[in-house]
Parts: sequence; structure tokens; C-alpha cells
Amino acid sequence: MLPQQKNNLKIKHMKKLSVFALIVLSVFLSFCSEKQENTVTKNTVKDIVTKKETIIIEKDTAVQKENIAVLNVVDYFRLLKKDKLIDFPYTLSKSGNTWKSTSTDEAGFVNECGTLVDIKNGYIKFEDEGTGAGIFVTEIALFKTSNKRNILAVNTYFADDILQNSSKPPKFYEYKNGNFKLLKDIFPVTTPNQFFIKPYNLKKELLGTYFELPHYGTTIKFCLDMNYAAKQEEKYRQNIKQTEFLYKFDKKQGNFFLK
Repeated sequence: MLPQQKNNLKIKHMKKLSVFALIVLSVFLSFCSEKQENTVTKNTVKDIVTKKETIIIEKDTAVQKENIAVLNVVDYFRLLKKDKLIDFPYTLSKSGNTWKSTSTDEAGFVNECGTLVDIKNGYIKFEDEGTGAGIFVTEIALFKTSNKRNILAVNTYFADDILQNSSKPPKFYEYKNGNFKLLKDIFPVTTPNQFFIKPYNLKKELLGTYFELPHYGTTIKFCLDMNYAAKQEEKYRQNIKQTEFLYKFDKKQGNFFLK
């Protein structure tokens, strides 16, 4: 082969290598560009999903707060009844501006219960006459703390022409995350004997003491039934030290204290 032919062959071979190298480089750059584009796309989708989830969470939280905020004393009463935390056989309903409580007995007769509902002041009172032997009173009162906690008090007592008496102090609840929590140690320990100089045997004596929740204000009363006292012997009346104790609600601490 002549020298000139050899040179032409080398040049032709080098051209082929250059073209191949350009093709490889082009494919490599295209792959890198596509990979980078996919990475950007994936990151963008991830950011959108994250933002969308954040918005949903924020909206759900806002709805939950709104639902909690609109609950009033009637809502709390119905929830208490639903959870069987209050023994009340009547159904509360409203017709116009009038609230009433009714129940239907086994014979189909409709019975009514004396009802007082004051949503604005967070107070409900029922007076159930039952069979006519006396009145069973049920009270519900709503107390609000400075940091917007809602504390619900439930109180019951029995009254007739002779005696007005509470079997137990009020119970206190807080409704949170769809459940009622019984609040302990937010009300001082009480005993009927605190009304008297010399204590009585509480297992044998009915002393006529009862609690009253406030319709207005935030003070719970612990009272001695003076109508009952008037019917007792003189030594009973002479043994009386005090006829009433007042327990004020502390809005900052969320508990009650003796005034």
C-alpha cells in the first residue's frame, strides 16, 4: 500500500471514532439531563404533597377547635346522658322559646319534668316529681377557666316536705378528645358535720344538708336544711355552728375554694 493511501485510511478511521465519540457523549448528556429533570420533578411532587397534607391537617384542626367552641350546656348534658354519666329518664327538647323534658312510660302515658334551661349562663335544672312523694333535683352548670377550659358540674339532691338532702357532693367533668374525664381534687372535702359543733354519727343520722349549683355567678353553696332543723329537737338546733358554706370558683386555677 502506498503512503498516501495509508494516510487517507487513518484519516477515515479517525473520523469514524470522532462520530462514535460524539454519539456516546450525546447519549450520556441526554441521560444526565433526564435524570436531573426527574429529580426536580420528584422533589416538586414531594413538596406539593407535603404542602397539601399540611393544609389538610390545619383545616382539620381548625374544624375540631370550632366544634369544641360551640358546645353549650345543653350539648354537654346530652353527651353526659349518652355516656350514661347522668341518670335522667327524660328527653330534653325545645319548642319555640320553651324547653321541656318528657318521657313515655310502659302504659304509653307521657310524663313531664319541670325544666329550666339557661344556655347564656350555662345552667340547667330539672325537678322530677316522680310518684309525688318528693322532688328529685338535677342540676348542670358550666364553669369556664381563664385559659378557656370548660368544667361541667353535675349535682343531685332530694327534697320533700320534711327533708332536703344530697347523697353526695357534685361531680365535675371535662370533655376532651371525645370523652369525659372525671376531675378529682378540684373541690374541697366536705362533710355534713361541718355545720355542727358536736359531730353526729352519719351512718345513723340524716342531717338535711345539700349542695346548690349557681344559676348566676360561680359560687357553689353547701347548705343546711333549716326547714328540717325547725322540726327537730331544741338540742339539734343548739348544736348548729353554721348554716351555709360558700365555695368560689378560681378561674385561673380551675378549682374551688372555701370563701
